[in-house]
Amino acid sequence: PGYSGMPSQWHYMAPLAGNIGGADAPGAWDITLGSGNIDVAVLDTGYRPHIDLQAVLPGYDFVSSMKIANDGNGRDADARDPGDYVAANECGSGSAALRSSWHGTHVMGTIAALMNNGLYGTGMAPNVRLLPVRVLGKCGGFTSDIADGMRWAAGLDVPGVARNRYPARIINLSLGGAGACSSAFQSAI
Repeated sequence: PGYSGMPSQWHYMAPLAGNIGGADAPGAWDITLGSGNIDVAVLDTGYRPHIDLQAVLPGYDFVSSMKIANDGNGRDADARDPGDYVAANECGSGSAALRSSWHGTHVMGTIAALMNNGLYGTGMAPNVRLLPVRVLGKCGGFTSDIADGMRWAAGLDVPGVARNRYPARIINLSLGGAGACSSAFQSAI
C-alpha cells in the first residue's frame, strides 16, 4: 500500500514533468529485482527489526563511544539501533532536542523492503541481502568508526573485530559532513 497509495513512493516512478527526480523503478524491476547473491552493507545508525525487511545478515556495531552509542557499551556484534534521540543542548550549546531518526532502518527499506507483501512500501532491489553496520548514534559519530565499518563491510581486517563472513559488494553511506573527504576515509576507500 505504501508503493501505490498516496503519497506513495513517488520517487520510484518514471521521471515526468512534475516528478523529474523519479528513478523509474518499475522499468528497472522489469530487468532485475536484485540478487540474493549480492550483499549490500548499510553504514548508518543500525537497524530495527521490521516486518517489511527480509532476513538481515549478522552485522556489527562500530560506535566506540558509549555516549554516542546509547546502548550501554561500545563496539559489539549487535548492529540494532537503540535510537539517536537527544535532549536540547546534548549535541552542543544551542542544539535542538530531536526524536530518534531510525535512519538506518529507513535506508535499508529503501534498498530492499519486500515487494508485493501487502505491507508498507517496496525497495529498489528487494532480493538483495542486507548487512547492517552501525557507525552513527547520538550526535553523529567518529570518522575512525565509519572508516573501520567500511573496511569490515568489505571483508577487510579490523583490529579486535572478527572478520565479516559476508563481504559486501555494495556499501551504502547515506551520511554527510562538512569539508573534504579525510585521509582516513580515502584510505578506507
